[in-house]
Amino acid sequence: MIDAFVAGIEALLVPALVTTGVFLALAVIAVVGGHLVRDARARRRRRIALTYRPHIDALFDREQAPKAIKALAAVPDEHRDIVAGELLALLRVTAGAAVANVRKAAHAMGLADRWKRALESRWWWRRAEGAYALGCIVEKSAVLGLVGRLDDRHEEVRAAAVEALGRLGDPRALAPLVEGLWDDSGLQHTRVVLALREFGATAVEPLLSHERRHHAATAIIADLLGAVGETSALDPLTEWCSDKDPEVRAAALRALGTLGTCDRTYYYALRALGDESVDVRAAAARALARSRRREAAPYLGKALHDEWEVAVESAHGLRDLGEEGREELDRARTAAARALARQMIWELERRPARSHG
Repeated sequence: MIDAFVAGIEALLVPALVTTGVFLALAVIAVVGGHLVRDARARRRRRIALTYRPHIDALFDREQAPKAIKALAAVPDEHRDIVAGELLALLRVTAGAAVANVRKAAHAMGLADRWKRALESRWWWRRAEGAYALGCIVEKSAVLGLVGRLDDRHEEVRAAAVEALGRLGDPRALAPLVEGLWDDSGLQHTRVVLALREFGATAVEPLLSHERRHHAATAIIADLLGAVGETSALDPLTEWCSDKDPEVRAAALRALGTLGTCDRTYYYALRALGDESVDVRAAAARALARSRRREAAPYLGKALHDEWEVAVESAHGLRDLGEEGREELDRARTAAARALARQMIWELERRPARSHG
């Protein structure tokens, strides 16, 4: 009876164990085979890349570059993706005259069209690579395609499109980029700001146009105008210094501080030191501090006794306002702001104050 039971168990287990062993063996073969295939592909890629490396290196030689570009233009289609990857890697780390030669080579190989087609790929990483590459070679004809990727469902693609449009600097991209400021990703917002800075003065009007249509965005637009760094925005910024919203007033003053204060904007900053909002007063103190105007020292000296945010901005300004600033800090050492004043004097004694010419 027992022998029969054992025999039955063996009859069941042996086939199961054999089957499991076969599956495990197949799995091992599949894993090892996969590694071998990938290794073989990597070796082939390296071998092909090395074949064209002399031509790629010659792009750095002004005399040899035309010949190298012609040679790269004749690369077989099955090798172009590999060479394209090598050129892209080069663009990531190359500056100067060689960049123009790399771009010429990419165009000669027809890579611009290939990368534009990649923008419509079903695979997000190919769309992202295509966008990045088109920015690297400054492919102006790709502007509309890149704009279309600003609302891609993958953030990596949107990021590559924003960066590329910043490099291209085409006015057609300004309005879509401004709209993209309200992307739900804080990192994407930062990328758009950096891209807009590449446009300089041409970004001012689209930003103001957006503000006229979306008054709730005035504070953000004010900060952006400061980041763009164009004095053509001074008129709206000074107007916003009187806005009923303290957030807008503070943003306008921050932007004025970044752009630099003329006689007119200096007056607005002085007036704002008496604002009811701490944030506005702090922004005004920062603007006065960045003005490097020594006549601002007495006003910043009084602000040393304000709320901490205002006092800190004032103290940093006084530290850099020469003898006048030092006098105000000396007076504050015996008053309520003595700790902050002592800190600034301690810093002054360890590094020379900046020249104010």
